[in-house]
Amino acid sequence: MADKATSDEKRLAKLKHILKRIRDKETVQNRQLRTWLSKEAYERFENERLEQQELGKMLKNKPAQIVEYEQRLKEATFSYAKADAVSRAGGRHKLAQKMSGASDTQFERLLEFLAEIMYADPSLEMWFDRNAIFDATNSPHTSAEEFPCVITSLSLRNKKGGILNSKRTIKRLKEDAVEREIEELTAELVDNNLILERLAAGKKIVQLLKR
Repeated sequence: MADKATSDEKRLAKLKHILKRIRDKETVQNRQLRTWLSKEAYERFENERLEQQELGKMLKNKPAQIVEYEQRLKEATFSYAKADAVSRAGGRHKLAQKMSGASDTQFERLLEFLAEIMYADPSLEMWFDRNAIFDATNSPHTSAEEFPCVITSLSLRNKKGGILNSKRTIKRLKEDAVEREIEELTAELVDNNLILERLAAGKKIVQLLKR
């Protein structure tokens, strides 16, 4: 047990060094992780890496409904911006009113379209940065601000929700894997030290009884 404890302490020190390198944004090769992580820990890292690859592929292939929603939101937002610009300029009240009405209609139709696709396939909500199911109490108004963004949007309004909550970088995966191994190894060493201390105490008691 003492030899194993020494080996584990060496591995723990190495893992802490690797963790520091990852956090310092230095390159840590997968083969280094394979060497110093346990077999189970490295397999978990590999599975998570493959899952992230699949997630990345999925993000590049948005469903047709989501693509159409994006286009409709873009058009409605553009119409709203034009109507707002004319309204702010002043002097063209009737035109501003007409453009504002057209923009409102686009957002109303957008809301109807969103309700239709969400009713047909509730799983589409993972493509939005926030709640995409509305009722009379939380229905968005006729402006872009309250409509959900598609998670791949570059808009500053994008809250990065949905399946992006599951997206992690390779650096984050490596860091998580090493952190978990350090925690588990530290706990194991503490338990082993307690056992060794109890064994040592037991030997002392036996020696005292023999006197």
